[in-house]
Amino acid sequence: MENNTAESSSSRPRWQTLIRQNSEKIGTFAEAAVLPINKRSVQRSDAFDDVTIRNVESEGPVLPTFTVKSAPINRKKYFPIFMIGISIIEVWLMYHVDNDLLVMIFGFDPHRRHEIWRFFTIMLTHTGQPHLWGNVIFQLILGVLLEIVHGWKRIGIIYIASVLGGSLFITVLNPQTYAVGASAGVYGLLFSHLSTIIINWNEMDRKCCRVFWLLAYLIYDIGYSVYVDVIINRDSNTSHAGHLGGAITGFLVSIFVLKNFEKHPWEEKMQKVCVRLIIALAVIIIIINVAAWGLYAPTEFNFSYLDTYEKYIFKMTMERPDDAELRSACEENEHCKRLLDEQNFNGTISGT
Repeated sequence: MENNTAESSSSRPRWQTLIRQNSEKIGTFAEAAVLPINKRSVQRSDAFDDVTIRNVESEGPVLPTFTVKSAPINRKKYFPIFMIGISIIEVWLMYHVDNDLLVMIFGFDPHRRHEIWRFFTIMLTHTGQPHLWGNVIFQLILGVLLEIVHGWKRIGIIYIASVLGGSLFITVLNPQTYAVGASAGVYGLLFSHLSTIIINWNEMDRKCCRVFWLLAYLIYDIGYSVYVDVIINRDSNTSHAGHLGGAITGFLVSIFVLKNFEKHPWEEKMQKVCVRLIIALAVIIIIINVAAWGLYAPTEFNFSYLDTYEKYIFKMTMERPDDAELRSACEENEHCKRLLDEQNFNGTISGT
């Protein structure tokens, strides 16, 4: 039997062998990044436990420790089809479809909150290639590791729910701004890692190191925005409302969506709390959207997307006449450029 296995292994093409070996390494790395040490796959040669026998009715010395063989753990690993697929779609749209058209149809439009699809399709549009590749690279780094362990359905739910949460937060915290980008989904994935650490705090190895790197990224991202917006007094065009909504939604949804390999009573209570918080936030935001009309731009029930956007750009030029990036964006629009020549102003779009 062993000879047959060896012969079949040697008869495989070299590229298949390399793929198989590297897939196993990537799967092992994903488990090390996501799971606590006692929940990772264990090979049979490593599947040993130390057992100490004690006479509980006496206070005598502890008896010798015995090493016994335990059943090996073999976690199922999934191909990250969702994260790779959504990333390919985002890249393909950027390079094969007119970006202005994408923004008009798929981006968040403050004048058309009734077009529900925009709350989801915002992730398919970006302000430009740097914005696109920044989101794609980070979502692949963060999402692929989670998807290998938890599967595409769970990660898909977290990613899309985070995008929706980011869009809903924009309607409340920054309601009169156009917005595009998948950053809310990226922040949802980032805080999914944080929820994994919290749930498995007692079992997770190197937890302080993990939290440090998560906080380091947050400090860098927030610090850069503060530097651009406050210190050098230039608009970063970053939708902090979208980031915040994605982070909160991703964290709360992950608590009850990700696999829980060892349930504890406090975890079940925490899951119930998170579900109630998600429902409460959604209800509050929907009520604000329906009742607080004074917060929002006039609703337009038409398909004149470009005309509405041109008016928005002109409005921004009136409010921020000294912003060089706004001037550049306005000069790319024929109608706005004509107004710019007459009024000597400019306009923008914010990215999440």
